[in-house]
Amino acid sequence: MSQRIAIIDLGSNTTRLVVYDYEPGYRFHLMDEVREVVRLREGMGNSLALRAAAIERAQQAMRMFASFCRSQGIDEVIMTATSAVRDARNGDSFLARVRAETGWEPRLLSGEEEGYYGALGALNGVGLGEGFVIDLGGGSAQIIEVRAGLPARVVSLPLGALRLSDLFLGYDRAKPAAVESLSQFLAQQLEGVDWFRARPGDRLVALGGTVRNLARIDQATFGFPLELVNGYELAGTNLHEMAGRFWRISQKERLKITGLDSDRADIIQSGALAFAALLEHGGFESLTICQQGLREGLFYQHFLAGQPQPIFDDLRQFSPLNLARKFDFDNVHSRHVTALSLQLFDQLQAAHRLDASYRPLLWAAGMLHDIGVRVDYYSHHTHSAYIIRNSGLPGYTPREVGMIALLAQYHRKGNPKAGELGLLFDEEDQRALPMLAGMLRLAEFLERGRSQVVRAVRCHLDLANGWLQIEALEAGDARMELWEASRNLDVLQRALNLHVELVGGVWLGAGG
Repeated sequence: MSQRIAIIDLGSNTTRLVVYDYEPGYRFHLMDEVREVVRLREGMGNSLALRAAAIERAQQAMRMFASFCRSQGIDEVIMTATSAVRDARNGDSFLARVRAETGWEPRLLSGEEEGYYGALGALNGVGLGEGFVIDLGGGSAQIIEVRAGLPARVVSLPLGALRLSDLFLGYDRAKPAAVESLSQFLAQQLEGVDWFRARPGDRLVALGGTVRNLARIDQATFGFPLELVNGYELAGTNLHEMAGRFWRISQKERLKITGLDSDRADIIQSGALAFAALLEHGGFESLTICQQGLREGLFYQHFLAGQPQPIFDDLRQFSPLNLARKFDFDNVHSRHVTALSLQLFDQLQAAHRLDASYRPLLWAAGMLHDIGVRVDYYSHHTHSAYIIRNSGLPGYTPREVGMIALLAQYHRKGNPKAGELGLLFDEEDQRALPMLAGMLRLAEFLERGRSQVVRAVRCHLDLANGWLQIEALEAGDARMELWEASRNLDVLQRALNLHVELVGGVWLGAGG
């Protein structure tokens, strides 16, 4: 049964309300998000007292959120507060005010809890077997070690972008002496975290608005063709360049930087320097951006409550299925098209010579190829590609999302070409695209009647003579399927550079 939950994260810089519609363990989707910059930590300095103006901004946001939740008929509200309230001497009275005005029971998270939930968001957002997660917010930064796919050690450090701007750099052009003081502070804070060191095979995943902004700036610089940051790889050299440049220019000049949110132009320089220090201390050459974080981690604890750990067993399988369920896909048809596609991929290995890493991309495209029908049947292939490109697929890299979207785009018509997404692809990807699209298209037309009358395919390959026969094994009258499929062999034929013929065969059962 569908449920709605609202999660509110009252951070040191920004507060966000997210609303999820979900069926536990089966499917979910984000219904709404409201974001407000409250700067709760602003002006605290060394007094460690929340200032009157900041309190009023935060309370006004909470009153607005409470009204919104009542109007939307939310089943459950979870509200958390983090670093600023945790550090404030008057944090308890502030939370008492929120409780009285909203009727909620605010939960003040410890640094370790904040890190844990951020790690859950990362593990369910990009997948991570071994390495570290950094969640850098306005007031603090959490470093979480991940081993065997589970959160392990956690440390919370006072390295938030707003805090560092408040204490060291200010909000405009900084002085070299201030940057030196900040650098010394960063080194001192990280000195005791000797376990935060890269091992062979480790990855570093980063969360939070600061690093997402740094990624968008980097993407704008290189003309990145997708509106996605989840899974984006930010090179350390580019991060260090931004960290060395931003503090030298004024806030007005920073406002002109493409990709930078205007409400972060006054603190991005501190966040960039903090990330540069973290990257150097850990010995990493790049970091992977995760769109998710604390709020999503809190949600997953509810959504996956029936599991031993609130982490997807197979994120790369669940993610496409979740998107497909959101659009009420034809499960039987999609799975059969996918099965036929994979049979072609497996049996034609000697002809296409593609790496096995392309197989899960073909699987995902098969499951998602028809979701655009929920928009409109006509041009549904284009709608499917648009949805995939803009929804993203947690657990898949932007390059993989681009490939899956293009396979959906060309599953029924057109000559497969990468277009602007070619910036994501290497030479092998360019070679793979028409081959995979040809397999998916042939499978789609062999399932034209959505009746699974073509139960399987059997390939007879003669590479020496440049010839391939595909036998469609029928369990009934498949004249329509064979007719449609025979008219759509051209893409696969050109991609494989083989003469391809399609013939009907008799399905003798799984054992036959």
